[in-house]
Amino acid sequence: MNPSTRLTGYPFMRKLLSIVIAIVAVAILLGVGAIGYLWYSTKQEVDRLVTAAKPFAEISYGGIDVSPAGSMGVNRLRIRPVIVNDSISIGAIRLNTPNFLALLNVRWQLSQNQLPEALALSFQDFELSLSGGILGVDPAGHADESSPFDHLDALGCGPITAFGAPEWREMGYDRFLGNVEIGYRIDSKNNLLELRVDSDMRDWATLNLSIGLALTKPPKSLMELPLSLTPKLAKLSFMLRDDGLNQRRNAYCAAKAGKPLPEYLADHVQRVVERLRANGVILGPGLIAAYQSYLTEGSALTITAAPPAPINPAELHEYAPADIVKLLGLRVKVNEVAVTDLAVDWNAAAITKALNIKTKPESEPELEPQTASAPPPSPPSTAIKKIHPTYHPISVGELGQHAGKIVKLRTASGAQYRGQLHSATEDFIHITVRKSGGSAVLSLRTHDITVTEVLY
Repeated sequence: MNPSTRLTGYPFMRKLLSIVIAIVAVAILLGVGAIGYLWYSTKQEVDRLVTAAKPFAEISYGGIDVSPAGSMGVNRLRIRPVIVNDSISIGAIRLNTPNFLALLNVRWQLSQNQLPEALALSFQDFELSLSGGILGVDPAGHADESSPFDHLDALGCGPITAFGAPEWREMGYDRFLGNVEIGYRIDSKNNLLELRVDSDMRDWATLNLSIGLALTKPPKSLMELPLSLTPKLAKLSFMLRDDGLNQRRNAYCAAKAGKPLPEYLADHVQRVVERLRANGVILGPGLIAAYQSYLTEGSALTITAAPPAPINPAELHEYAPADIVKLLGLRVKVNEVAVTDLAVDWNAAAITKALNIKTKPESEPELEPQTASAPPPSPPSTAIKKIHPTYHPISVGELGQHAGKIVKLRTASGAQYRGQLHSATEDFIHITVRKSGGSAVLSLRTHDITVTEVLY
């Protein structure tokens, strides 16, 4: 190399290195300053909350922690409610964001009524004693307030009618110890709000739940969220993994019932099936076998739903059970084995009675405006020949005469359906409806239909 080139190149490299070092130093100082700001502001807010909570609980904590990975939290908390002689211990409560820049921005966004794209709150090493006053309530003492669908897991367990702290202690548990995280994420590309709950309780069970709700458009503020959020389910994922509870409960209940374990399990499953059937829910053989398999083999129960198009869960009662499975794209697995028989049926009136839900009589005048909103029949005319088909109101009993035609149906709840009519019986009306994700043959209950129109 030419000596002159080496002499002129060295100062340049030295200047470049100095610039890089300066940039790194400034970045570190800015990061340290940002972490310091977050630490100080978080401590102020935590101290304010601790002071405000004094009339209700005594709260102490060990310190504030800010992570460059995008989270900040309060460590080593202990909460002592004033009304009970007990305390809750939490290793850390953390606010989690996708990255450090999002963490810096989240407080400003909330102050400006803006909605962060993703946010989660986690409770780490959550611990609660089963011997204290918080969980000291006996669930069996509130039997008058329960429904027939409560405490199904205690059926067949000898004299035990409900599980609470005393029963769990007899099973060998002394506390709840685990982690819980609750969060959301806005998927702007697919117009979805994804809600997520993840928890694991040591020696009990692990739960992972994810729910996708359809959005009309991505909300830019907290005020826009209720307007853009629709009640339609776009996807669902539920996974429950047994981490020891099934084995302990089975052994405990078999002993309480004075039966061998296989005999207790068979009796328990039969009692659950009979209790559900007596109150309007009829499980098919596949679901019964799946429940028994989960109890005996442990591992995991997985339920997923992927509707061809987002669907409002409040409308599901309008469909026949078999159609609900298709509309939801429902899949069930037990211990990674798919449950192929998802047959189930129910009696809505029996379920409503069991849950003590008061309904309005069908004859009440509030239902009349729904039928009155249908267009009146056109007066007959022999002078004008109709070229284009139009919708004509008819009675539900006349639907059977129009198989193959396009119909519009409205239910007592106000839900409307348009599709090709297959058949109409005393109990069900079968039509094919088309949605963005495809089509499905639906079976609507005849007695729920208030308005019928036929295209001809």
